[in-house]
Amino acid sequence: MTLPGAPTDAELLARLAAGDLDAASAVYDRYAGTLLALAIRIVRDRAEAEDVVHDAFVTMSDRAAQYSADRGSVVAWLVTLVRNLSIDRTRRRERRGGILRRVAAVDVRPTTPDPEQLLSDAIAFDRVRRALATLPDIQRHTLEVAFFEGLSYPEIAEQEGVPLGTIKSRAARALASLRGALDAEKVAFDTLLRDREG
Repeated sequence: MTLPGAPTDAELLARLAAGDLDAASAVYDRYAGTLLALAIRIVRDRAEAEDVVHDAFVTMSDRAAQYSADRGSVVAWLVTLVRNLSIDRTRRRERRGGILRRVAAVDVRPTTPDPEQLLSDAIAFDRVRRALATLPDIQRHTLEVAFFEGLSYPEIAEQEGVPLGTIKSRAARALASLRGALDAEKVAFDTLLRDREG
């Protein structure tokens, strides 16, 4: 509830968009408790809920200039943001849990590492690392977030505040470039082997 004479939520967001960081603190003081309770109900873990609320306020600060009162109140915007971030976090946690359960269910018998396989894996890893390094930063970031953090394209689009089509085309270009770089690496490696054997 806004006290008489205090700035409205929309005014605080406008000040935040203009660079006034104290405005973020004022919004936080008004709504952090409500948003934390919502996040706890969804993620069912206080520490994770606190992370969600923190992420929501970081996002609010980054996107304050994009807020439009025509699309609803500031508190409704924040509630939607916290709800979406909480659901995303819960899905990622469940996805990781499912992967861990599947891995744990596999009968893994200790084996002696095969030196040739270790060498082959190391060469393959090095090739992928070098190929990734050739990609533009934005394409490399998209692949890393998708494959190493397990985010879906819609989740990446929401996190970065860009259209889903942009993420999909960025990922498609990145994968095509990566395939091309790996093919070039393989050709160069095969040529080197032939030269040494010949």
